[in-house]
Amino acid sequence: MTSTQTSSTLPHDILTTTIVYGPFHTPSEAAGAQAVNRSSIAALAFLVWDILITFDDEVNYIWPRSWNYTKCVYFFVRYVPVLVEMSILCIGTELTPLFHFTPHDCFIWQVYQAVAVTLIIMAVDTILILRVYALYNNSPVISNVLRCAFVAEIIGMIIGMVLAVPDIRYNDVCLVTHVPKTLGLWLVSLIFQTLLFSLTAYRFYGTVKAGWGDVPLMSLLMQDGTWAFFLLFLIYLGYALLVIIPHHSSSGVLYGWLVAAFSFSGYRIIIRLNCFGSTHPSVARTTNPPSQHTHHTSTDIQFTSNHRASEPESYELNTMHVSRPSQMTGQTSGLSAISELQLPP
Repeated sequence: MTSTQTSSTLPHDILTTTIVYGPFHTPSEAAGAQAVNRSSIAALAFLVWDILITFDDEVNYIWPRSWNYTKCVYFFVRYVPVLVEMSILCIGTELTPLFHFTPHDCFIWQVYQAVAVTLIIMAVDTILILRVYALYNNSPVISNVLRCAFVAEIIGMIIGMVLAVPDIRYNDVCLVTHVPKTLGLWLVSLIFQTLLFSLTAYRFYGTVKAGWGDVPLMSLLMQDGTWAFFLLFLIYLGYALLVIIPHHSSSGVLYGWLVAAFSFSGYRIIIRLNCFGSTHPSVARTTNPPSQHTHHTSTDIQFTSNHRASEPESYELNTMHVSRPSQMTGQTSGLSAISELQLPP
């Protein structure tokens, strides 16, 4: 409620205004709660809108697939973030006073938000990792680097969460008023995203030099890797800036968008890969048993390499076992097609 009082002893153009901010103690807290509320609603609306416009693709390209890791993680990153987005409308916003949360309730909400976004980030990262595995034919060096980097990312986020959440301060309506600098450890995920993008770009550069830059699969993977990286980078950067600024009541403005960005990137990449495989019959997944030229790695993506004087050699990627393809003279390596992205049973 807002009320205005005008003193008759003051000049006509000078007003003395007393503003009551309801459950909020300062104008900055009221403005912060309003900004968080509006931003969270916008992020939720965007996510729901994009799910609706891509639902046909889900029905056509995802539903017919057999259940595997990628299909499970697809539904997780597509729909769980919507539930998270809906739930966070209750915390640190204009709606919070309606629920009469206790300080312990506010702490539980902070833990819930930290765990939820961490799980979403980890799930999407596994999708991005599988893409890089496939690009490098599960090179042992790349595999070890990515495994170590992924574990380091998880450890960094967990340490940052454990150290930061207990020191987060909030008022009686759960609006954050102080964010500790230790939360910066959680941004180690940004370094991991940069590593994944760098590996993708390096591989793309190598294929361009080899004359395979116009291969549809390679172009698709590079496009997805580029827009996903810069989208997540900008959201991360904005979130970090909001955390370090003095007005911590606005630190949660981009939380909803961070969840939405990871969700959007994860399920869009899977949809586009499955759409690519379904709309390119010539590169559909082979049903033939693996031969001595089949190279098995950690995904279920089929690549093809052409030889100057022989039939194309099929590479069906799976983690059942590893066998080296024959090294034929004059072989030109290239990636030409993809059918689906998944882990083995």
